[in-house]
Formats: sequence, C-alpha cells, structure tokens
Amino acid sequence: MPTLDDVVRFFNGAFLLMAGKADGLKRLDLSADGFWQSFAAVIVALPPLALSWLAYELGGGHGPLQEERSGIVIYGAHAFADVVAWLLPVLILMLAAKRIGYSKKIVPLVVATNWGGALLAWAVSPYWLIVILFGAGEVTAFAGLLVTLATVTLTMRLIYFALAKDFAAAVAITVMMIIASLMSYGAVMDVTGVPLV
Repeated sequence: MPTLDDVVRFFNGAFLLMAGKADGLKRLDLSADGFWQSFAAVIVALPPLALSWLAYELGGGHGPLQEERSGIVIYGAHAFADVVAWLLPVLILMLAAKRIGYSKKIVPLVVATNWGGALLAWAVSPYWLIVILFGAGEVTAFAGLLVTLATVTLTMRLIYFALAKDFAAAVAITVMMIIASLMSYGAVMDVTGVPLV
C-alpha cells in the first residue's frame, strides 16, 4: 500500500493531467512497482464508493425484492460490480496494448487512470452525501447527470494528456471504459439478481 504522502502526490499528478498539464505524469510512479502499486487506488477509493452504494439504496433505487436480501448480499454486489468495472477496462487495455502499438504507453495509461479514478471517486463524494441527506429527486438527478458528464470529461482529459495528446485514442479508450463498466454492472446484476443501476 502507498503511504498517505504518496497518495496525495499521485492525486496531484492525476489532477494536473485533468487540468491539461502533461507534467502531472512526473508526479506518478511509472516504475514496474508503481504500476502494480497503482491498483491500490481501488482500496483508496472504497470509502467514497461505499457512499455511492448507500446513496443508491437509500434513494429507493432497489428493486421490489431487495428487502428479502441481506445487506451483505446487496452491498457485496455493489462492491463486486465496482471492482469488476474498474479492473475489466484495465485488463482489456493490457491485452490489447501490444496489438495496437501501446506497449510503451500502457504503464502511464494504467497508472494515471487508476489514480485518476480514485481521485474522482473522492471528488464526487459530496454529491453522494447530498443524496443521502436530502434524498433522490429531480434536482439531485440533474446534478447526478452533471457529475457524470464532468467525470467522463475529466477522465478523457487525463487519458489524452497521459497519452501525449492522442485525441482519437483518448475518446476510444474512454468509450471502451464506459461500455466495459456497463457490461460489468449488467453481468453482476444477472448473477446476483441485485439491481445496481
């Protein structure tokens, strides 16, 4: 696990990339150890992700049979879906890297998206707190749409600058990440029967 100082530095690097500053990559650990360590970003992101699960369940997003399921099953399904949705795009990128000529770009791409994903999870946590405190409604739904658009845009910017300003690749990878995430949620819902979206 990285130290708190390391996490702050990695978050700063991801933020700089989202802000359009390519030197944000210098704040990330792009060594082999740094590559594998970047997957700790999933653990770093768990608290705000757990807020999103709670907001969904308290907001009435569950199905009619949800009361019959235990909290362990419900929140376990949320956790499993989020972890699969996080790791599946990375796995696809790693498998495709050599074929698409990204062997040298895969490390900065994966490290940046891992820490960027954790940073965005924390950045969105105030929205989940608002949903938990005030409930779901038209206003929070509209705010949720804006939050989603912002996170997708910032993710694409991060990828764009992590790949040395390759716009077509940034768009393609962002779309692939969204599709892979939706497939992950769909697969977990099919397996567990727990509504997640």
